Amino acid sequence: MLAIFTGVILVFAFPPFGAGFAAWVAFVPLLLAVDGEPPGRSFVLALVSGFVFFLGTVYWVVNSMYHYGGMGLGASVPVMLLLVCYLSVYFGLFGLFFRSIRWAPPMGLVLLVPALWVSLEYLRSHLFTGFPWILLGYSQVPYLPLVQISDVTGVWGISYLVMAVNTSLYLYAKRLRGGTGPRPVKEAAVALVMVAASVAYGYARIGEVDARTASWKPIDVAVAQGNIDQGVKWDASYQKATLDIYRELTVEAGKRGSELIVWPETAVPFYLEEDGKRQLVSGIVREGGGYLLTGSPAYDYNIDTGKIDFFNSAYLLGPPGRVIGRYDKVHLVPYGEYVPLKRFFPFIKKLTAGVGDFSSGPGPMPMDFEHGAIGTIICFEAIFPELSRGAVMKGATVLINITNDAWFGKSAAPYQHFSMAVLRAVENRVFLLRAANTGISAVVDPAGRVRHKTRLFEKDLLTDTIGLKGGLVTIYTRYGDVFAYLCMAFSGAFILIGFIIPPRAGD
Repeated sequence: MLAIFTGVILVFAFPPFGAGFAAWVAFVPLLLAVDGEPPGRSFVLALVSGFVFFLGTVYWVVNSMYHYGGMGLGASVPVMLLLVCYLSVYFGLFGLFFRSIRWAPPMGLVLLVPALWVSLEYLRSHLFTGFPWILLGYSQVPYLPLVQISDVTGVWGISYLVMAVNTSLYLYAKRLRGGTGPRPVKEAAVALVMVAASVAYGYARIGEVDARTASWKPIDVAVAQGNIDQGVKWDASYQKATLDIYRELTVEAGKRGSELIVWPETAVPFYLEEDGKRQLVSGIVREGGGYLLTGSPAYDYNIDTGKIDFFNSAYLLGPPGRVIGRYDKVHLVPYGEYVPLKRFFPFIKKLTAGVGDFSSGPGPMPMDFEHGAIGTIICFEAIFPELSRGAVMKGATVLINITNDAWFGKSAAPYQHFSMAVLRAVENRVFLLRAANTGISAVVDPAGRVRHKTRLFEKDLLTDTIGLKGGLVTIYTRYGDVFAYLCMAFSGAFILIGFIIPPRAGD
C-alpha cells in the first residue's frame, strides 16, 4: 500500500493536476516500504510504484493507437501496458540499488539517493532511443524561482533537489517509526539549504535575465493554431479548407504587424516543394507579408541507397514566398514515424497514419533569416534537452517548437508535453514559440514565464513582441549534462562499494 501510495501521489504532481508540491513528499512512502526488505522484494515494491505512476500518466498512448493507429482496444491496451512495465523497471532498479547503499550514513543518503535517482532518469532518457517523459524535475515547472537552476544543471538538478527533500523526510519518518540514533536534523538542514540556495539563485537570475533580454533585438511574431481534426488532416479533399484556415490566421497576423509567423507540425498536409503545391503556400506568405515557418512532409533522393528518403520537416519561407531553409526532424518517434528493427520484425507496422517511414535529419541546424536564426524542434524533440541545446550552441536566437498533439486527444499528454517544452527556454535563456495544431500553443520567455497560451481544440492566433537572443550563453548550453554525469559517477561508485561491503545485521 505504501508503494501504491507513492505512485498515486506522483500522478497528481504532474499536469493536468499540477500539484507539484506533492512531489516533495511522494517518495517517502516508497522509501519506508523498501527499507529493510531483501533485494527482490525491494525491486518489486518499487516496480509497483512505477507501474501505478506511469499507468496514471501515459495512459494516453491508447488514444493514439486506438483512434489514429488503426488498432483495437484489445491490442492497444496491452501495448500501453508493455510500455508502462518497461518504464516501471527504472523504479524497480531504484528500489534495488537503494537497498545496496543503505549502509551509507544518513548525511550520505541525502546526497546519494538523489544522485541515484538522477542517474536512472538519465538512463531512461537515452536507452533504446530514450523516453524522458515526465521526469521528476518537470513537476516543478510552475514554480519559476526553483527551476532557474536548470540553466546550470538542466532538469536533472531539479529532480535532485526534490529527491533530496524526500530522502531527509524519509529519515525523519523512519525514526518516528521506531528507528534509533539522533534525529536527522543536520540532514534535513542540508536539504533545505540546497533548496533555499536554488530559490535565491532563481530570484536573482530572473532579474538578471530580464535586464539582459530588454536589450535584445525585438521582432513581432505570431503563432497560428488551426485546430485541424486529425481524422481529416490527410484527406486530400480537405486540403483547401486547411489552407483557408491558415490563410485567415496569417492575414490577420500580417495586419497586426507580425514579421515571423509560425504554423504547426505538418500544417501543410502535402509535399510543399512539389510542382504547383508550393505556390499555394507562397501566396499565403505574400498576403501575410512576413516570414513563415511551417511543418510539412518532405522527400529527397538518396544517391547511396538509390531510394527516396522521407522526412518530417519544417520549412522557412521568405516574404516573397520562396523557401530559404529546411530542417528535418532528427529524433523520430519509434513506431509512430519509423519502425525500429523492421528487418527483423517485418510484421510490426507503424501505429500512426501518414507518409511512409521517415528518415532522420542530420542534426540541429538553425535556419538563418534576416532577423536572426531559428532553432526548430519538432514535436517529440521538445522533451530531449540536447536538441534544443545543440541548436542554441550553433547560433539559434529563438527556439520554435512545432507539434501536432491532436494524436493525444483530450488527455493529460498535451499538458505534460507543453510543461516539458517550457524548460527548454530556461535552460538556454531564449524565447520559445510553440505552435500546436490543436494546442497548447504558446509564447514563453527566457525565464520560463508563459506570456500567452491557447486552450485545447480551438482555432486561435497569438501575437507578441519577443527578443532575439544576444549573448548570454548558459552553463547548461555550453557544457550540457555534466551534472547528470557527476550523479552517475557518484552513485555508481557507492553502489559498487555496497556490493563489496558485507551487509549489516538487519540488511
